[in-house]
Amino acid sequence: MAISDKDTFQKQKAIRYCLSNNILPFLEVIISNLREVTEINTVITDIDVMGVEISRRGKPRRILFDCKTVNKMSAVNRAFWASGVMSYTGCDESYVILTKKASEAHRLSAKSLNVHLFTESDFDAYAESANIGYLDQLSYSSKICNWHKYLEIFEKNPKLKTAGDFLNSRIPIEQDHCKSLRELLGIARTIKGELDPDKDIHMSVYLTLVMSLMLVFAPISSELSDIYDPDMSIENYEKLLRFYIWGGRESYIQRRDLKNAALEFTGQKKAELELPGWAKFIELSRNLLNAPAEISSTLIPCRELAMRFLSDNDVEIDKHLRARLKTSNRTKQFMTAASDYLVSATGLPKDLHTRLTTAISELT
Repeated sequence: MAISDKDTFQKQKAIRYCLSNNILPFLEVIISNLREVTEINTVITDIDVMGVEISRRGKPRRILFDCKTVNKMSAVNRAFWASGVMSYTGCDESYVILTKKASEAHRLSAKSLNVHLFTESDFDAYAESANIGYLDQLSYSSKICNWHKYLEIFEKNPKLKTAGDFLNSRIPIEQDHCKSLRELLGIARTIKGELDPDKDIHMSVYLTLVMSLMLVFAPISSELSDIYDPDMSIENYEKLLRFYIWGGRESYIQRRDLKNAALEFTGQKKAELELPGWAKFIELSRNLLNAPAEISSTLIPCRELAMRFLSDNDVEIDKHLRARLKTSNRTKQFMTAASDYLVSATGLPKDLHTRLTTAISELT
């Protein structure tokens, strides 16, 4: 995506809509094959902007934004395309922003597919009516230049490309959240030697890792809260957590036995199958179970801090970010706990966590 792209300002409008309605935005989400069967990854299409909203029960709701300044197909055909991509990626709703107004019949037909067709001016009016905060633009993430700087981090460093593909394109559409959690920890471990805490661009990547951990934990904690008993012993909770994280008892046993077979072959002792930093993971998961509905309050502050490290600090935007950090007394607590676990479990430099906690303290 280049800064000269004709639909840049439409994408910025979509991002502002997300932020004003507490929806986490992702820019330029690449959609790949469901299952790749060749050595080369192929791209099917991309989503200009995707918003992920977490409900009170922890269920992610995905919103697709399609921005078009050139009308190469009719408005209703754009709606059919958006509907197909929604179905493929598990999105719940779509907004198509066009330069030319669609006919009333096309808009009604699109609405039956849960696709909403807008011109730019109509979308502005709709977004303002949804939340007056759409107009103030008091966020680092609403500035498209910061997104360009952020995405360039992964484009310019080949060693971070896989991490970028995962964080920016796979995390927002993955529906197996335990799988996302396991992969996220693996990704963090592979790039632990690439992140320098003294570099602001690397702090931006680290904040995205923390944000992603919170994003996958929101539905996980909500589901665990339905089966968790506060009177449960730590041993029983640990067993429950093991089975849950690895996809159930049978899946856990199969994976554990396969791992132990390999260990036995090399003369090592058998062991339970655990995520890295298992003791701290148990502590973090139980901490989040105290208020699973509050996990979502960490997402936009994490995104904002990630973008703040890429731009000049703005007093007015900082005031707005400070208010977000104080929306819930759990926000800072959960962010720092997630960061502490991430560093401990993956071997990332500890100074990344130190700089994060310092940035939060300075704002609050």
